[in-house]
Amino acid sequence: MVKDLREGGVEPGTPGSRNLEIQIRPWQTKDAGDLAGALNNKNVQNNLRDGIPYPYTKRDASEYIRAMQNVSPESQYPFAITLNNKAIGSIGVIRRENVHHLTAELGYYLAEEHWHHGIMTEAVRQICNFIFANTDIVRVYAEPFAYNHASCRVLEKAGFQFEGRQRQNAVKNNLTLDMMLYSRLRSYPIHLLQAEEIASAMALSWRVFLEFEAPGYSPEGIAEFKSYIDPATILAKRENKELDLWGAFDNGAHGSTIVGLLAVRQPLHIALLFVDKKHHGRGIARALLETVLADDLVVGGQHTLTVNSSPYAVPIYQRLGFAPTDREKTVNGLCFVPMKRQVVSC
Repeated sequence: MVKDLREGGVEPGTPGSRNLEIQIRPWQTKDAGDLAGALNNKNVQNNLRDGIPYPYTKRDASEYIRAMQNVSPESQYPFAITLNNKAIGSIGVIRRENVHHLTAELGYYLAEEHWHHGIMTEAVRQICNFIFANTDIVRVYAEPFAYNHASCRVLEKAGFQFEGRQRQNAVKNNLTLDMMLYSRLRSYPIHLLQAEEIASAMALSWRVFLEFEAPGYSPEGIAEFKSYIDPATILAKRENKELDLWGAFDNGAHGSTIVGLLAVRQPLHIALLFVDKKHHGRGIARALLETVLADDLVVGGQHTLTVNSSPYAVPIYQRLGFAPTDREKTVNGLCFVPMKRQVVSC
């Protein structure tokens, strides 16, 4: 599920040194005149895809706004860019389909009199924050014409990475043009868990364990695991320096939510590693592991990292560079396969 854009706008920003209230918000009927004024300009249209009428009238703008007010909130995310609540441009994201359904394309334009003031960079930041907070989209990309250096710079300042030059990828004004491919990916900030975050981390562990690992365990093993992840017990181990715990977070619409957990005890051994089901396949486990291995205070010159993997997780650990060191064992109802990997020193 995603938030319906018609519920409201995105928090305003103040780009550059100018104290301007820049906000992206859903299109309103009253914006038709402002939209027509911005888009009835060849200098603006020369940077856009074909198919936009010219001259661009208020009637064209009204029809566009009505269409945008009725798009599916699961696939299109159109906004007006406003300066002190006056529409001065447009920005939108369209979700791709099929195997690309977690990818979306970004498009935008701004009235010419507002170019070069940092406004578009702020609008791009706002829409990316909205998309990553309110949808499951993991990649937003844009394809400006290669000659549009200002647009490329906007994307770079808004956190996009340059992926490559697409040669002779478009025809505009009877010219064959190169396009530049930029993208920005959803990120999962990682940090050492604070005391108040332990309970939610253990709830994540329990939820993932029940779905993916508990079906292969006896009642004794399930009870043993539940006892081990008791929040009070884990907190005590953290405070006694017996466990270091990291969390990966998704900054969603309702605040920051833990979606991944890695706990390590000494000598270097993974005690817990869980990732929320909705975020599987996004490299979170690997990112957590790389964060731990980059911490010299935790690694302390050790050359081997070990784990007792559940049978379910063995293929996952193998993809992370671990190899079995013994056959499957059972202790207190918990089945596990001892595994290890080398720690590469930098």
